[in-house]
Amino acid sequence: MIQQAIVTTSGDVLNVRSSPYGPVIDTVEPGTVVEVIGTPVPQGGLTWVPIGGDRWVSREFLTVHNPTTQTDEHLANTIPGPKIVATQTQQTIAGGLKVYHTELFDAGGWLVNTVRCISGRIGQQTPSDQPGSQTPIPFGVYTFDIPGSVEYAGGEFGGVWSAVTPTFETDRGGFGVHYDPSVFKDNEETGTAGCLATPTIEERDLMTDFIRTHAPTHLIIQPESIDNQ
Repeated sequence: MIQQAIVTTSGDVLNVRSSPYGPVIDTVEPGTVVEVIGTPVPQGGLTWVPIGGDRWVSREFLTVHNPTTQTDEHLANTIPGPKIVATQTQQTIAGGLKVYHTELFDAGGWLVNTVRCISGRIGQQTPSDQPGSQTPIPFGVYTFDIPGSVEYAGGEFGGVWSAVTPTFETDRGGFGVHYDPSVFKDNEETGTAGCLATPTIEERDLMTDFIRTHAPTHLIIQPESIDNQ
């Protein structure tokens, strides 16, 4: 993911280096909007991010820039603090489960990681407010009941459970974030009854580590395109 950021040095230019903590090759004026195009790298007590080919700057002197557009991909731009943003896509796995492109943002708005998620059962991939429908979790904003908490939950919950509550009216309940060990088993339990779930152990661990480390306060579930008009 490409993130826009503003150079926020105190009147001084920001050094651009050829590598993390490497030789200075250029400078950027304060107030300049740059595009962070890759993964941060810690080096020399700072965190370095790439803003182009062999062009690195210290992230400590950048602030995430989220411009508002009419078709803003991130409803979460208006929600401060650490958060999880899951966008339903048309990509499918395990015979028909839609993949949710799920982004994990820290308190500063920086993207920490991305994982895949799924929701609902195969053949039931349109979100609904109908109780017992086993359709995907409804689109909208949820709050974590206990930020930073990952409880043990066995069986179809894959050993991890973080409860969330919708901020909007719905007839459904019992929502949470967990791991779904049934995704690739191709049986009647493939998918979830309506929670958001990671499909692999590796993605489970990334999600669990993020929740425990960054204590997200909000979960945002959204379709591929949002009309903010």
